[in-house]
Amino acid sequence: MSDPAVKKKQKAFSEKIAPVVFLAPAVIMLVCISIIPIGYSFYLSFQSYNLAMPASTIHFVGLKNYIEMLTNQNFLDSIQWTLVFALVVVVIETSLGLLIASMLNSESASRFAGPFKTLLIIPMMIAAVVSATVWKLMFYPVYGVVNNTFALLNLPQPNWLGETFYAKVAIIIVEIWMATPFCVLVFQAALKTVSMEMIEAARVDGASGPKIFFSITLPTIRNFIALVVSMRISDALRAFDAVMQLTNGAPGASTETIGTTIYKTAFRYNNVGQGSAGAFIFFVVVSIVAVTTMILMRKRPD
Repeated sequence: MSDPAVKKKQKAFSEKIAPVVFLAPAVIMLVCISIIPIGYSFYLSFQSYNLAMPASTIHFVGLKNYIEMLTNQNFLDSIQWTLVFALVVVVIETSLGLLIASMLNSESASRFAGPFKTLLIIPMMIAAVVSATVWKLMFYPVYGVVNNTFALLNLPQPNWLGETFYAKVAIIIVEIWMATPFCVLVFQAALKTVSMEMIEAARVDGASGPKIFFSITLPTIRNFIALVVSMRISDALRAFDAVMQLTNGAPGASTETIGTTIYKTAFRYNNVGQGSAGAFIFFVVVSIVAVTTMILMRKRPD
């Protein structure tokens, strides 16, 4: 075989094997830390597995864990509250993020955009547990900054973390504070893609600001809005850190999210089987919400 033919064959072999060599470590890591644990968790969801009991007591129970979770009123209530929570925070975060981004993108606010964006990044850089801890101190009924401010303004001082309604409002406020900066930064980048020529032409034709916004700006950044909404819904449905730190599910179990309920079932009450079943029910709920969101937000042909 001629030397060029050998080199060509070696090159073809290298091109085939190189992707395998480079991808293999990542694939192995993914299998070890994701695929295998998920598969094992799925297996446990069909077992009666209590951490407080000897391993010899583990046995197959079929769909019993799923049935018990789906008939557990606390779990059903946590699903309802989590869906409401996700809907409220995503709507507010998206609207507020788009409003702030539009203001920062205006010519009059261009000089303040840089420093303001720096301030916006701060909530994103702080860990959720730390943010929730600071807000918890602020929400304290007697010494908290929030109620002291309300007192100066002669406003009612609610028991933020001791009453169901106000506890839910507090969780929503903290989530909005932590996530809105992300929406602002994405939308501000998205607004840079809007054609200024089209806007100027619309102004020449006598179009008003709201008309330009809804007819030109929104359709242009539709895909960015869909991206933000999809990501924020997924994150909001997985709310855990802030809830655990702020209320730990109290008062009672009124602020328990799906994530905190699953965690407590598996590791506080030691029922790993039911906790695993709840996790896969959670996966189905998130999948349905994500697919529905993508269908609703999908760009339709003009």
